[in-house]
Amino acid sequence: MRSHPPTPGATGRRARRFLCAAAAAVLVAATSTTPAYAADNGRHNEDWVYRSGSLCLLVYAEMLDLSDSNAGSYQTSAANVYGPNDGVPCGRGRPVPAGDLAIRQVVLVYDLTHQVWGPCLGLDSGLRFTPNTTSHADWYMWSGEGSNPAPCGTAWYATLAFGYVYDGGWYGGSLPSGNVWITAKYGLQAKTPPAQPPRPSWITDTGAVDPSRLPDRLPLIGADGEPTHTDSGAIATVDTATLFGPPSQPPQK
Repeated sequence: MRSHPPTPGATGRRARRFLCAAAAAVLVAATSTTPAYAADNGRHNEDWVYRSGSLCLLVYAEMLDLSDSNAGSYQTSAANVYGPNDGVPCGRGRPVPAGDLAIRQVVLVYDLTHQVWGPCLGLDSGLRFTPNTTSHADWYMWSGEGSNPAPCGTAWYATLAFGYVYDGGWYGGSLPSGNVWITAKYGLQAKTPPAQPPRPSWITDTGAVDPSRLPDRLPLIGADGEPTHTDSGAIATVDTATLFGPPSQPPQK
């Protein structure tokens, strides 16, 4: 996958992944296929989005504000595949063939004026597939390195990470990071951020995406923190069925 600069807290995250996998292995039934999500407290979040007797998928999402060091803002997504170990599901990393692991990263921003979450314009990685046999995929974005850390204006931001693994079909899901207040380098500076906004109505109390609550479309937020508009003047939106859906085709071999 994409090369990237050293990741803040990478050692700690690897340790958390190991501990999470070890703890969850004794709790997950071998036949379970129900996604399990963690609450999105704090700037990072990590949990299972798919579990079966043969494969498990762990997704990680993080949002960092590094503007104090003139490094802008930093968004991270990762997906890790696990398999059974001595009969224990999700017990150890399991490499899958090239193309069988996909990851996507979308940056969400809260439109303070209209009080709605939407994708930040230009910060959608699209689906990325692993080019080699591996159990790990990641994607990193720097926003405004050395300049403006808030690409969609002074606002609350969150990383939405997606992971999918091919197990006879595509399985997986998404996980949001915690909310981080990021101030634009140029323009009005907010000394004190407003209270954290509520989660999107389509995110449950446990952090899962609830398809029954998901609107058909979400507004696309521009650099001023407001929804963008089409040439006709209508609010530009993104199709959630496409955004949140798994890959449409099996892996190309």
